[in-house]
Amino acid sequence: MRTGWKRWAVSASGMVSMLVVGILVGTSITNSQPRQAKAEPPPLADGAAGDASTLSGGAMWYPWAPGPGELGAAPMAFSIDQVIQGRTVKKVVASWGRNEDSPTAPLRNTRAVAEENGQVFVPYDALPSTFTMVATTRLHNGDVLGASFVPTTAPAPNRIGIPMAKSTDVAKSWTTWTAPLIENKWRLNWYRVHRDLIELEDGTILLGGYGNGTINGVAKEYSLVFESTDGGQTFRQRSAVNAGSSFSTNELGLGRTSDGRLVAMMRGSEPVARPPAMPMTQSFSDDNGLTWEAPKPYVPPAGMPNNGIMPKFVLQPNGQLLMSYGRPDNNVVVALDGTGRTWDKGENLYSRHPGEEPTRRWMGSSGNMDLVSLHNGSSLAFGDTCHNIWMCREYGHDNKIWTRKVEALGAGVGKLDLTTKVKAGTVKLTGGVVAADPRFAEQRIQGAVDGSSEYRSAARLVSGQGLTVELDHTYTLDKIGLMMARGEKNGARVQVSENGRTWSRVLVNTGPRVDYAMRYHELEPVKARYVRILPGNAPLTAVTELEIYVKDLLTFENDAINGVPRTLKDTRYAFVADTILPGVDNSATHMVLVDADETAKAQATFPSNAPADTQRIAFGFEGYGYGAGAIWDILGTNAEGQEVPAYRLHFGADWANNRMMVRVWNGTTWTQFGAVGPAIANKLWMNVEIQSTKGETTVSLNGTPMGTTTTRLADVQKFTGFKAETGLVPADVGNMEHAYDDVSITPLD
Repeated sequence: MRTGWKRWAVSASGMVSMLVVGILVGTSITNSQPRQAKAEPPPLADGAAGDASTLSGGAMWYPWAPGPGELGAAPMAFSIDQVIQGRTVKKVVASWGRNEDSPTAPLRNTRAVAEENGQVFVPYDALPSTFTMVATTRLHNGDVLGASFVPTTAPAPNRIGIPMAKSTDVAKSWTTWTAPLIENKWRLNWYRVHRDLIELEDGTILLGGYGNGTINGVAKEYSLVFESTDGGQTFRQRSAVNAGSSFSTNELGLGRTSDGRLVAMMRGSEPVARPPAMPMTQSFSDDNGLTWEAPKPYVPPAGMPNNGIMPKFVLQPNGQLLMSYGRPDNNVVVALDGTGRTWDKGENLYSRHPGEEPTRRWMGSSGNMDLVSLHNGSSLAFGDTCHNIWMCREYGHDNKIWTRKVEALGAGVGKLDLTTKVKAGTVKLTGGVVAADPRFAEQRIQGAVDGSSEYRSAARLVSGQGLTVELDHTYTLDKIGLMMARGEKNGARVQVSENGRTWSRVLVNTGPRVDYAMRYHELEPVKARYVRILPGNAPLTAVTELEIYVKDLLTFENDAINGVPRTLKDTRYAFVADTILPGVDNSATHMVLVDADETAKAQATFPSNAPADTQRIAFGFEGYGYGAGAIWDILGTNAEGQEVPAYRLHFGADWANNRMMVRVWNGTTWTQFGAVGPAIANKLWMNVEIQSTKGETTVSLNGTPMGTTTTRLADVQKFTGFKAETGLVPADVGNMEHAYDDVSITPLD
C-alpha cells in the first residue's frame, strides 16, 4: 500500500469539475493564435416517447486512480441499505485485486467504501486483504454475509473449505471462518466460488461456484450451486447448472427474476481462452436451483457481444433485470420485463483495446465487472481500465477502477418523487407498522417509498393493517407501481380519495402473488389526494415500494440524468439534472436549459398531449437571473395546420424596480404588460402559470396575476404546447441556466 493512500477521496461531482477544467485548459487560445472558426451548434434533438423505456450509462468516476505501475483490476462490490440523517441510502463497498492474475500469486486486495450511494469513496480496511468478496448479501436477520473467491483446505472428513465473513453492524466490522464444503454429490478436482449469495424464504442460502471434474461420467468444467442451511457455517452441493448438456462452462452469474425464478448465465470454458469463441449460456430454475432447464446460448440485444466473462445480475426495484459482463469491453444489457427470457437493450459502458485484430481487440480493460443496486431505476457498474500485467502493457499499466451510474427506466413521465416529499413533510404516510427495530433502521414506514427493494427496506405492517398516502396536492393519477413483501405471498387492494373520507371503488386488486420487484397497474385517470393500500385476499405483511404517476405532468423523476427528457421536441442543450437545485415542490430532478453558445440558444418544446381551444401551462421555473431572462412561445396550429407561435413572451427581472416583469413581442418590438414584486433571487423556485385563449393570454407568478395581453403573432385553431428558450438573442449568454420542473399543459377549466 502506497504512503499517503489513506488521504484520497474521490467524488462524482469532483471528477466532473476536474474534467471541465482540463477541457478549458486544453483548448485555450492566446492572442498570438489565429481565431478559430465558430463551431456549428448541435442539431435539434427529440426526447424519447413517454411510454418508452430507456437504458443509459451515466456519469463515470473513479474509486481508485493511482499512478502508472500500480496493479489493480477485477473489481467486486456490494451495496446495502443504511439510514443517514433520515434518508435510506446505499452503503457501497468496492474491492479490487492488487496481485498479478496468476494462480500462484498470493491474493491481495484493496477496498474502498462510500457511505452515501457511492458518491465519495474512502479507504476500507475492515476485511483481510486476502479476502476476495466475490459474493456478498444482506440476510433477512440483518447480517451481511460474504464469500471469498479461492477455496482453501478444510479439516477431515472434508477436503475443501470456503472462506466466509459476516458482519452484524452494517459492514463496519467482520468475523471470518472457513466453511467446509460437503461433497455430497460429486468429488471434483478443484473449485472456485463465483457469484452470488441468495437467501431463500426458508433461510437456505445459495452460493454460486464452478469447478472441474466428472459428473455422470462426463469430465469438463461445471457451473455449480452450493447450499447452506446453517447461516453459511457449512455448504453442500445443490446442483450443477450445465450437467447433462454439451456445454462446458465456469463463471456463473446467479440472480432472481421478476417472475420468481432463478436465472443463471455462464461463461464458456475454452481450450484457448483468448479470444473466446463460445457464447455465454443461460438457464432457468423454477425450484430455487434444485434443477435447471437445458442451457441455451445467450442471445444479446442487437450490436452487443454474445460471449464474455463475469456475468452479474441485478433485479432493480422497478422490475427491470440488468446484466453486466465484459471482454470484449464492458457491457450492460436489460430485460425490460425482468424475466430474462429476452434481452431488449444494451449499452457499452467502457471500451479500451489496443487493436482490432482478434487477440488485441480482447485486451485493454480486463472485462471483469460488478453491478450493484443503487436506487429504484439505477445501479452502479464497476470495471477497470487495465488488467493486472498481462493485458495492459501497451497502456503503461495505468490501472484504475471506475464506476458508472446505469439507469434502466420504464415507461411514464409523471412519477412523483415520494421519497423527497415524505422527507420534507409535504407528503404524509400513515398506517399500522410494526415497532421499530434497532437492528434495521431502514425498516420503517418511509421504507415504502425509499427506492429500495431489499427485504428490510419496507413498511412492514401489523396483521390486518394497511398504508395510506396523503399527497401534497390533488392530482389526476393514471398509474401505480406496487411491491408488497419481498418473497412472501401477499395481496392488496388499492383505493383513492379526494378528501380522505369518501373512497373510490377498488382500483387495483393484486390477488395473491409473490413480489421481487414492483409491478405496475394502469389506472383510468382519477383525481386523488389520498391513496390507501389495504389487505386483499391474501395477507399484506409489507409495502416494500410504491410509485404514483400523474397524468399530464412532466416531473423528470423517471428520466435519465444528463439525458434529453422524454416527450420533449426540438431540444438543444436540454438535460435532466439532479445536482444543482433541490427542485420545485420538493422533488430531486428537473430539466435545465444550459446556454454557453453564442451561435444558438438553448431551447426545448413541450408538446401538449391533447391540443385544445384553450390552454393552461403551469410549471416551476428558476434561473431567470442568468442572462436576459426566458422566452416562452405559446404554440398552436394555424388554419393551414402549421405549428406557429400564437404569443411570444419574455420573462425576467426588473432589478431597478425590484420586481419581475413580463413582455410580449408584436413582431417588431417588446412591450411590457405585467409586473409583480419583489424580484426573486437566483436559485429560488417560482410557480408560473400561463392561461391562453384565442384572444388573450394571462401570466401569473406564485398565484398572483402579472398581466394580460391581447397582442399575438398569429391566430391559432388549437393550442399545442409551448417552447422555452434562453435569452433574447443567440449571443446573449453568460453562464445562463434555466430550470423547469412539474410542467403541466391542460385545457382551461
